[in-house]
Amino acid sequence: MLAKKFALGFGIAIIFPMMIHYGVSTFSPKPKWKDYQIKNYYERYKEANPQEKKQLRAEKNKLENRREKAEKSFQKHLFFVAVPLGIIAIVAGAFLSIQAIGTGLMFGGIFSICDGYANYWYALGDPLKFASMLLAFIVLISIGYKKLDNKT
Repeated sequence: MLAKKFALGFGIAIIFPMMIHYGVSTFSPKPKWKDYQIKNYYERYKEANPQEKKQLRAEKNKLENRREKAEKSFQKHLFFVAVPLGIIAIVAGAFLSIQAIGTGLMFGGIFSICDGYANYWYALGDPLKFASMLLAFIVLISIGYKKLDNKT
């Protein structure tokens, strides 16, 4: 029975953040690298005259900028979905009476928060990093103190 509980909790912990990640990808698709490439760029560049090379570089730079903008958009959406849902999952998991599901949600919430941060950390300002991590920290400490304290 313990193995089944562990498997259930582990499964929830793995599936929950993946579900969030691909849910965000469904509505805000992550850009595909191939969609922002010039076909046969290097062969064309080698054979081009100086004016054509300049034009190819400009086109490549324009595509790279568009890809970076699309990537940042996806990462921003993932952050603003994964972090709040992760915190909600942690709180919900702490209040569930079925230990395996609660534990799975808590770990899944933590992994979701990590996914949101890992993809958007570079673009977050220090105040938002601090505020969101402080909130997550307070939630974890509060849950630990109120729900998991053996004295009560």
